[in-house]
Amino acid sequence: MSLPPYTPAAPTKEPLDYVKLVNLDLAKFDDPAGREELASQLYEAATGYGFLTLTNHGISDEVYQRQMQIANAVMTLPPKEKAPYEVTPEEDARGLYVGYKPAGPLGHKGGFPKQLDHYNILVHDPKNRPHPEILRPHLEETYEVMHFIRNNILNKLLKLMAMILQVPEEVVLSTHAPGGSKTEYIRYMMCEPRPKEESEKYRDIFLSGHTDWGSWTFLFSQPIAALQVLDHTDGKFRWVEHQPKGLVINFGEATERLTGGLFKATIHRVVQPPVDQRHLRRIGVIYFARPADDRELKPIEGSPLLEKMGANKPVDDRVFCMADYLDARKHGWKRFEYDIDRPADGEKHADFFAGEYPDPEGHKSLGKFDDVPRDVYIPVLKA
Repeated sequence: MSLPPYTPAAPTKEPLDYVKLVNLDLAKFDDPAGREELASQLYEAATGYGFLTLTNHGISDEVYQRQMQIANAVMTLPPKEKAPYEVTPEEDARGLYVGYKPAGPLGHKGGFPKQLDHYNILVHDPKNRPHPEILRPHLEETYEVMHFIRNNILNKLLKLMAMILQVPEEVVLSTHAPGGSKTEYIRYMMCEPRPKEESEKYRDIFLSGHTDWGSWTFLFSQPIAALQVLDHTDGKFRWVEHQPKGLVINFGEATERLTGGLFKATIHRVVQPPVDQRHLRRIGVIYFARPADDRELKPIEGSPLLEKMGANKPVDDRVFCMADYLDARKHGWKRFEYDIDRPADGEKHADFFAGEYPDPEGHKSLGKFDDVPRDVYIPVLKA
């Protein structure tokens, strides 16, 4: 079965307020002086916006474009062809994102409108789950892409992180032991254009302000502007500019906890595209990296830098391993209202996180936080 054609959209011509991100040129990694420069740039990004772009990452233009084409094919299948591959309630409750997001406006729990859809493929899938027919001829290449990101790009970033923390490489690499995470995956995502009334219902937001739960997120940059990051210099959300054939990287909550809060989890969101792109379907390819399931999310030990910075104590009063942390976050723990520039009106706006996960029989969550009111995030501005 051949893939339908896919042509990337033209970049927006709207004069958007873009954030100025650090770019890491990985071609410099094998040169000692270049690696020092990259470590310095990574530190700047990690303690600044928590976002960066990556070029010369090693994924060819051909493979990059084909991943976008595969994502488009998988996400535009009719609902009846998607239904057999939806995530089960049991997997969903455990934070095991695999297959399609559940159909319907509320899914298993609620919150996300169906105009935002995704399909996840695990890096390590002991159940060897089946996939839609159109994806099967391209699975081998997709797994190669996942393993390349994990074993090449991620490992380089972890080695740079070790340089910053002034600890041996193996100390940081061990946090992401190969095969240690059962929930690491690549995601194909689609945002469909929305009617004006539906968009206003959700404050012109597709995916509410949030921080990712894992360690590092790798986004294939694409030209439809919608991604925004919270700028802590003035507390405003700014647009992330398209980097042709580049990767957009952000730091997750696990990395923030492994560094005692030194590396900041990126507060970001997906909003209504600018006027000249608003009618277009937005396709995304994202890889989510996570530490090993049994890794406790507390600061990496023996780091002179973390000790010097006073970042050698756990961020939270309760320390979870990665697997248990996903369970807690899935059930609403540590959830904030980040869309501070678009305050919600309870009478006319829908809540992205409304409802409660109906845990399947036999699943014992580590705590039910669904109904705890979310605190409104107050950014601490930087000089």
